[in-house]
Amino acid sequence: MNKIIDNKKRHLLRNLLFLSPAAYLAACNSTNEQSKISSDKFPKIKLKMVTSFPKNLPDTDLPAQRLAKKIEQMSLGKIIITHYAAGELVPAFQVFDAVREQVADCAYTAPIYWISKDKAISFFGCIPGGMTAKEIFLWLKHGKGQELWDNLYNKYNLKGFPAGNTGTTMGGWYNKEINNLEDFQGLKMRIPGLGGEIINRLGGISINMAGGEVINSLKLGVIDAAEWAGPWPDTIMGFHKVAKYYYGPGMHEPHTLCEFMINKKIWNSLPEEYKIIIENASYSSYLEVLTEYFYKNAQALRLIKKEKNVDIRSFSSDIVKMFFKHSEDIVKENSKDSQEYKNIYKNWQENIELFNEYHQYSDNAYMKLRLKYRNN
Repeated sequence: MNKIIDNKKRHLLRNLLFLSPAAYLAACNSTNEQSKISSDKFPKIKLKMVTSFPKNLPDTDLPAQRLAKKIEQMSLGKIIITHYAAGELVPAFQVFDAVREQVADCAYTAPIYWISKDKAISFFGCIPGGMTAKEIFLWLKHGKGQELWDNLYNKYNLKGFPAGNTGTTMGGWYNKEINNLEDFQGLKMRIPGLGGEIINRLGGISINMAGGEVINSLKLGVIDAAEWAGPWPDTIMGFHKVAKYYYGPGMHEPHTLCEFMINKKIWNSLPEEYKIIIENASYSSYLEVLTEYFYKNAQALRLIKKEKNVDIRSFSSDIVKMFFKHSEDIVKENSKDSQEYKNIYKNWQENIELFNEYHQYSDNAYMKLRLKYRNN
């Protein structure tokens, strides 16, 4: 008899491991009464989500839609999120203020777009020559990164979570060869964030342009070059049809974090259970988006090499060296203007040093050996 009971317990435990946090709470109600998540303590709420990306774009807007659905499912229908792509409720680059002022309640966007609001936001979007997608998540989740991000966003009535990442991007599409530093002189390039500042220091002209405008601008010669993300989203956008030269890797974006951003007052009003659901849904989205990018980028690059009339190249060592130098110079200069920026920079740099020590015996060291000795 005891053996039968033990087997039933094991069976129940095994089933619970596959449930969402909300469903787990429901399963724990042994009296079969209405679950806690469905009680009056947990009211149904409706949120308006905006994005900075074109409608139904597979690599950015569709993940936003999936995240909204994920939150609804994990809350057993208690949190309903209505999704608006860029331009449907507010323009792409007005998302930050829209959520801050509660024109919208939340957003799926990228911190890299908001450094004009506060230079310190760049640490949570992307620093050229900085952390990878894996490293920034480790810093946010296990280091002080999320605490520092929260303190920064508090000033703007916002709360952010990592909810997606492109991984290391490509260096961009060019209508001319980029063989040396002189080739950047006068180059007009669509590139946001600190990467754009580096282009300016190299003698080019950076332009921050919404995704829906980039292809036509490159085609018409309004700009000479543009970067987006990687082979998969780049071919979806159609870059391979309007530019011949494709350079990599993207030192300007060793990762690009996407965030679930929510109005802080709304966040503070939510039951703790809802906060846990949103946090875990965002983390789940982060892993889903990052792995989708990596796999489909690998597939797309192979197709570009075989089927597209594109010349894929690597940047010269002189260009790479100057990208890293300018990045370090910019970050150090910015740290003089703000104590908060300086504090974030210090902690960020300490974690990079920690990760670099381990990389000598971890992923980085192993990948070098695999590329050298594994038959491809």
